[in-house]
Amino acid sequence: MATANPANAIEFGKHNYGATMTSYTITAAADISAEVNPGEEVGQILECLAQHGTVMGLSDHATGGTVFTVTMENSSWADAAAVQTALQALSLSTAGAMTVA
Repeated sequence: MATANPANAIEFGKHNYGATMTSYTITAAADISAEVNPGEEVGQILECLAQHGTVMGLSDHATGGTVFTVTMENSSWADAAAVQTALQALSLSTAGAMTVA
């Protein structure tokens, strides 16, 4: 049996898999929970985000269909403000004035 390397510390809060994951919480101006077909607003939002990383997950929507979280792997977005600017530039009718945190 192999001997454990004493230099390999066990640490809480460490995940030893894949790449860095980043989550963006998006708040739309109105309910977008029904805008899920190809070409509709949620699809356009995910396509926009995917230009700078791999979309790994989309949370359930909350607060009347206006708040949801997108989790990305290897996101190259500078920060939430850059995501917000890009999403607002889409000029979506339902989600046009969205904010990102």
